[in-house]
Parts: sequence; structure tokens; C-alpha cells
Amino acid sequence: MAHEAGDIAHERGLQVITITAGEDISKGDVVTLVDGMIADVTAGETGPFGVAIADIANGEEGEVAIAPSTVYLTAGTGGFTAFTHVMPSETATEEGTVVDVATPTFDEVVGVALETATATAVGKVRLGYF
Repeated sequence: MAHEAGDIAHERGLQVITITAGEDISKGDVVTLVDGMIADVTAGETGPFGVAIADIANGEEGEVAIAPSTVYLTAGTGGFTAFTHVMPSETATEEGTVVDVATPTFDEVVGVALETATATAVGKVRLGYF
């Protein structure tokens, strides 16, 4: 079975909270919990982060997975490598996707990749900074 962004990888340990979306959010988008916007470092979005597990319309409430959940995320152009920290892509057209981060800072890290994913592919990520 092929996985898509926003699918839950492990039910055990899943933590979900409800947010009010600050814009339209698609299932699998990385969102900042600070303002309910899609995460994009070039737009100044910082963590903590969550992942939408269903579509959420602007102004509506919806559920996002938070650390320490393990979910599937879409890789940005740079892709991501297993067992490295990942952060939101810095490419404006790739909002909600993640890529490797060379020098992680707490407010940028979405989680740790548990498998490698090439550009636009989906891979498993453990949410949280550890």
C-alpha cells in the first residue's frame, strides 16, 4: 500500500491536537502551531510544528499530529535522508514539505527522518527535536 503525506505511520504514541487554521491546509502539510499557517521558513514560520492529518479550511478547526508522533511527509526538492533532522523547505512553492537541515536549531526542526525520500516522494518522519 502506498502512503501519502499525512498518513499515520504508528498509531501507538500518536498525539493529536485541534488548531484553527490561519489559511487552507491540506492533509500532510507541515503547519506551525504558533499561528496555524503552513510552515515555510522563507515566510518566517518557526516551530513548534505539527502535521495536518486531514484537510482544514481557513478559519476552521482541524486535527494535527504533534511530537512524538510518526507520520509520512512529502520531501521538498532537496529530499531528505534517513536519520537526519528535517525542516520546512525554504522554497516558497514547497510550503508544507520538508528537507534535510545541516545545522538544526530548535525552532526550525520538524523531526527526524526515519527513511530516505527523494524530491516530492513521501517518507516517514518522527516529529520533534531529539
